[in-house]
Amino acid sequence: MRRPTSFARAQVRVLGAIRRRLAWFWLVLAALVLVAATGIPRVTFDTALIRFFEGDVAAFRTYDDVTNRFEGDANDVVVLLEAGSLADPAALEAVSSFLLEAQFIDGVRAVWSPLSFEITGPEGVREPLVPFPIPDAETMSARIDAVRAETPALRRLMSEGKDAMLAVLPITGNEAGQEATLKALTDLAARVSGDAVSVRVAGYPALRARVSEGLMTDVIALNLAGALIGFAVAALALRSVRLGLLTLPGPLIALMLSIGLFGHAGLAITTVTLTLPVLAMILATIDSIHILFERLHQGARTPRAAALRAVRRMAPACLAATVTTALAFAVFAASPVEVIAELGRMGAVILVVSTLTVMLTQSLVLSVAGARPSIRTAFARLNARPPRGGPFARLPRLALARPRLVTLGALGLLVLGAGLYGQAGPRYSPLDSLGPADPLRATFERIETAVAPISMMQVAVTDATPEVLAEVERTIAEASGSALVQSIASITGEAADARDTLPEAILARLVSADESRALVTLPFHYDSGAGAIALADNIDAALAGNPALAAVEISPVTGLPVMAARVVGGVLSDLQTGLLIAVAAVGGLIALWARSVVVALVALVPNVLPVALIGGGLALSGQGIGLAGGLALTVAFGVAVDDTLHVLNRIRLGGGFRGLDRPRLGAAMSEATPALVTTSALLVLGFGGSAFAATQEVAAFGATATGIFVLALLSDLLVLPAVVAFLGPRFYRASPKG
Repeated sequence: MRRPTSFARAQVRVLGAIRRRLAWFWLVLAALVLVAATGIPRVTFDTALIRFFEGDVAAFRTYDDVTNRFEGDANDVVVLLEAGSLADPAALEAVSSFLLEAQFIDGVRAVWSPLSFEITGPEGVREPLVPFPIPDAETMSARIDAVRAETPALRRLMSEGKDAMLAVLPITGNEAGQEATLKALTDLAARVSGDAVSVRVAGYPALRARVSEGLMTDVIALNLAGALIGFAVAALALRSVRLGLLTLPGPLIALMLSIGLFGHAGLAITTVTLTLPVLAMILATIDSIHILFERLHQGARTPRAAALRAVRRMAPACLAATVTTALAFAVFAASPVEVIAELGRMGAVILVVSTLTVMLTQSLVLSVAGARPSIRTAFARLNARPPRGGPFARLPRLALARPRLVTLGALGLLVLGAGLYGQAGPRYSPLDSLGPADPLRATFERIETAVAPISMMQVAVTDATPEVLAEVERTIAEASGSALVQSIASITGEAADARDTLPEAILARLVSADESRALVTLPFHYDSGAGAIALADNIDAALAGNPALAAVEISPVTGLPVMAARVVGGVLSDLQTGLLIAVAAVGGLIALWARSVVVALVALVPNVLPVALIGGGLALSGQGIGLAGGLALTVAFGVAVDDTLHVLNRIRLGGGFRGLDRPRLGAAMSEATPALVTTSALLVLGFGGSAFAATQEVAAFGATATGIFVLALLSDLLVLPAVVAFLGPRFYRASPKG
């Protein structure tokens, strides 16, 4: 007879302590609730776009150096104004009225628009591009064409057809004040919009406000939906509302703790970490359901003994599943990007704490509730007619009937998916935070198509003389094929006093505060991260190869889209490496737990397969893999291992792996299938709701994870028994036909 392991002995001691001192452990549970309740009010939310990229990465350091020397566009409200013809006096009067009123709104620091430009008049004197009184449409059209031909800055603010223009309004950086300023500008735009001109508000402050609003909505909606879905799935699976209610205490306390820990740690919840509380609650509900299913097999034991024995028998699989998921998060902790490292640390801590909380809570709740006659009756009724798993119960039988065919097919798909996944490129856009039907996204896209690209490349030059800047502009224009390159030299031209007419907020983004550097910028259409990096590399090579600029110190091409593409590309590469580490670590953990390397290798096949297929599908779609998708692939792998471990635990409880024959394997699958179907339904429905989140990164994370969970269920029920039968002959002994 096998001697109990040190882990098993520790379990017996802990559960024995709970049995003897039940009242003390109720106090421990009360303390956990108090910790959660005091941490939740301290929780804050962070929607700063730059937070996703801060870290010890060369691309970010270059970007940070440039943005520290020059004022950026992070606080620019961009207003899109459209009309049949903006050369028409009526349209220009409406535009002028809007801009005049806008500049007096609290928080607006300056206004930069086509009306800010000047033109040389007939007598050689500089005068406003739009004089007063406004001339007829034909005259205005000619004046605009003359300035557009000479000035890239106006080409970036007004369309060639003169039916659309932009006004840039830098606002104060105070977040609380920005909300009021943005609302005032939005209200003004709605009031001015009419037959003469259409006015829409966009820019990074509007984007941040929308993401912040979405975060608050998602925190409430996703956690509420997760709790309701968890209860509904449990009640349906257990065929009892009372038994379904027994699954709630542990997950709800785990949810409160996961949110409260953010508050106590002083960490803000971001769009990256938003799904952690939902994940903790769903996994806690899964553990509760597994414990309740095991409680059915405890026969006539006393309620306390039955509850503690059910927890003890499920503890190895629950803890192993938690450790594997925590390992998937732990690989993020080494990321040079702080928000990813933060996700890794908090994810690992929250999952371990929530699992221990559920085991403690279920031990206490089932010990007390199990003594009630109504609960005993519900358990007896369910035990008399236990769940069978419905049509999913046929999948293991199919796998055991054709193990060779299923295994070879799965391995072929695994190789194909992994090959495609390895070719996927990074994808990032600030608009990834917005849904495809969001009006703000439509405004950004309209700006791109009607006026000029909103994505910007930046090059800092140490020599700010007009001749050097003109050469840098020319080199970048040739390398990019764009006529929209600009610097302080092309904006002010040869006019001696033109620089003095620029608003301070605009001048500060063209010349550094100490006037030692000038910034050359290029708007470009962002199609993909790989395309942005290729264009930046081409410009860097052109500048480095220009002998006229050999003595000039020029920074590498940067800007938010370029920096983000490089950082996200590096993060995704790290995530792929981390996924391999997680796979190896999970395999090692299973090998130690099952005491068999063969079992570990066999168990990895059905868990890596869903990740490879979803990753390959993302690559095949041509969209590339974004930050949310890359995170979801690694996290979902760790979560998907949970079901496999519970199947292996059933085999272990049924006699172990040595001498495993077809009847015992089939029996283990029959016992595990109802719980697997229930927990997978919970994962799919719980994370499926995230696919409809207001925050698009959360939606992308939820959609990717949901796809993996669906495939993981099919893989565990079909591929796992097949590979055990076909690839594990040392411990699997096939029964003869008949």
